[in-house]
Amino acid sequence: MHHLKGFVLISLCVLLVFAAVTLSAQEAKKYSVYLLEVGFDNPYFLGHIHGAQAAASNYPNLDLVILDGRNDPATQATQMIQVIAKGVDGILLNPITSDALVPAAKEAKQAGIPVFCTDRDISDPNFRLAAVGSDQKLIGRVAANYAVKFLEGSGIAKPWKIVILEGLAGALANTERTAGWYEVLQPLIDKGEITIVADVPADWAREPAVRKMNEILAKTKDIHLILASNDEIAAGAIVALEAAGLTPNKDVFLVGVDASPVGLQLIKDGKLLATVAHQAYLQGYWAVEMMMKYLQEKKLPPEGKWPNNYIITENFMVDKSNVEEVGPFGEPVKAGPAPELPY
Repeated sequence: MHHLKGFVLISLCVLLVFAAVTLSAQEAKKYSVYLLEVGFDNPYFLGHIHGAQAAASNYPNLDLVILDGRNDPATQATQMIQVIAKGVDGILLNPITSDALVPAAKEAKQAGIPVFCTDRDISDPNFRLAAVGSDQKLIGRVAANYAVKFLEGSGIAKPWKIVILEGLAGALANTERTAGWYEVLQPLIDKGEITIVADVPADWAREPAVRKMNEILAKTKDIHLILASNDEIAAGAIVALEAAGLTPNKDVFLVGVDASPVGLQLIKDGKLLATVAHQAYLQGYWAVEMMMKYLQEKKLPPEGKWPNNYIITENFMVDKSNVEEVGPFGEPVKAGPAPELPY
């Protein structure tokens, strides 16, 4: 009997030691996660990166590596294939275009590597587990509604003449954002109350925007308002306007998107009417949280709560009335700590 009791005690001790070792091993497990970013040359994506880094600092067992996609889909696809070959634990993907990264995401799924999209999504959600980003059509609608409301109160005679400077052709964010603009503008275009002077892509960047705006201004200066697909494009348009002898927000008004440091400063300087904040910082932050919830707990967004497991961050307009309340680094978050992931 004494031998049996001794055996049971020894067995319990062994089990407790094994459980402790297992728990310790789980705590000690290191996770290798790569964030494939669109590029490092745009303040919006720097805000996104800052959010991801802030969340990663909460996990001592996470090694987060961030790659510069250089705004080139082929480069980003190659990077993703190389990351898959490393056998990493997870991939956070901000796809430059919605279609170009689908084959690489498919390879990741076949390799058993979880992919979460952030800021933007791929066109086939079957090859990523979930995503966090913006409702791009809503961004377009919010920006266009703001612009129309401003024009209505401006005293400028109709038809209002508008230039649209899009982002990168083929990027889902650009396609949907432009569609959002036209949902608001098209009825007014049909009534003859708005004339679209030009609608051209400016590749999300300042230099192409300067070039495209110069080409437009060489043909006509009869422009009332510019809808720019991001603040960098708005900044480029402002350079061209000033070179042509026009005063931004006096002769020609501009509305941007992103609430980047550039956009916020332009509002403070009185050169940009407004910009749409859609929380780059929070999207980067939540992307890391989503990945770690999955890696450590196998937890995903509740099925059916968000269509296609795509979590959308709130957006809001920033203008001179609230520009002082928006944070630095392009993260358009209201004061205080980042809100918790909503699942």
